[in-house]
Amino acid sequence: MDSTLEVRQLRAFVALVEQGSVTAAAQSLGLAQSTVSEALSSLERALGAALFVRRRAAHDLVLTDAGDVLLPHARGVLDQINAAHVAVAGATSGARARIAIATNESLSTYVLAPRLDVLRRRWPNTTFEVSVLMCTAIRAGVEAGEFDLGLSLQPCEDAANGIAAERSVVSDDVPLVIFAQPGHPLASRRGLRPVRRDALGGHTLYLSDAAGDFHLLVRRFLEQDGLPGPHLQPTGSIESVKRAVFADPLAVGMLPGYALLDEFRDGKLAPVPVQPGPPRMRLEALLSHARAHHPATRQLLDEVRQSFPAIEARTAAGSQSR
Repeated sequence: MDSTLEVRQLRAFVALVEQGSVTAAAQSLGLAQSTVSEALSSLERALGAALFVRRRAAHDLVLTDAGDVLLPHARGVLDQINAAHVAVAGATSGARARIAIATNESLSTYVLAPRLDVLRRRWPNTTFEVSVLMCTAIRAGVEAGEFDLGLSLQPCEDAANGIAAERSVVSDDVPLVIFAQPGHPLASRRGLRPVRRDALGGHTLYLSDAAGDFHLLVRRFLEQDGLPGPHLQPTGSIESVKRAVFADPLAVGMLPGYALLDEFRDGKLAPVPVQPGPPRMRLEALLSHARAHHPATRQLLDEVRQSFPAIEARTAAGSQSR
């Protein structure tokens, strides 16, 4: 047995176990598949034992007894290495580090961006790497240890059970807002009561997502009355929803209220009050159990949590302006 083990070998082994295949392990590590395969082979040579069963046409990964014994030790070594990086980072803001964040597009643009400006000045040598994903991918990535922090908008009524991560609710009352150009027939009814939900029928309603939790939530909301609803047009991004409404004087859009604050303030767009109103969302944070957390990770979450009451207040004021 060669007593020399390398961190890269242990990372490849743990990634293989967690991802279930060499291909998936390579993708999670950002390495070529051949590099991961070589690391696994060299680890087995160093230990003098096979670590997993190689079976043709088998999709399930099976560890040998040696692999089962090695796994907790490998994870422990990687945890200690991560902890060492975190300890050094805590001692000096000049230490180099990387924090992986997964979030929705609207949160990345309108909530995270100003908070990250603060954290980047506080931790100049730390890279805050933001990935924009669908909600299910955010949860899966945090649980698998691909991301340190996940932030997502979730329907308030959905249960959040069985999540293998540290979960907290930053806000349980994030409004969705229907909006249009100020001259739209449904937006220019000053002093009148909100329009009925079925008044949206016959209009085009733009939203960002073509699938996923948000899209299903909007569709359920619009179909509750059993009456013809608006023509849904997913555009792919927050900015393209706004541009589509700017281009069509009879269209409406639906976005989280905090994404519309500037347009409401400047009078470029106006809220469309609807009764019953759109469902409320919650802002949920997930911290990975599989990663040792850099101090800046919790600082970032604290910054978001402390700033959100002011964001909510501005959103409420903007969505009620006439």
